[in-house]
Amino acid sequence: MIDRCNTLTTNKIISKEENKRKFIIKNNSNKKINIVKVDNCLITNGNKCDWLFEILDNNLVFYVELKGKNINHAFIQLEITINYCKSNHNKFKKNAYIVSSRVPNSGTDIQKAKQNFAKKLKTLLTIKNNKIEVAI
Repeated sequence: MIDRCNTLTTNKIISKEENKRKFIIKNNSNKKINIVKVDNCLITNGNKCDWLFEILDNNLVFYVELKGKNINHAFIQLEITINYCKSNHNKFKKNAYIVSSRVPNSGTDIQKAKQNFAKKLKTLLTIKNNKIEVAI
């Protein structure tokens, strides 16, 4: 568990929002979730994603980037953060999320990038526009 820039909670709804992009976790089972502010706290220099959420009861981690249109930059930010946290999360299942403003989900370039991301980082990547809700 990362113990800096963090808040531990069992709240039923956890929500982070930036520029009308929103990521929501529905925690109906009141699992212990460690919320870590990555951008300008855990990592202060260079590229990094916005947030990560450690679902401690499940050994699961969510890396989240709330992004405008530059999806390629979001891939880089997530990859750098995942590699930075590798020693903390080597036994965790990893999911990454990009909440963007206007990105086609079905384009072949996006699909190939998602496949490469999953293969390279062993992390499932989800990209959606404006809002992502995850139930745990």
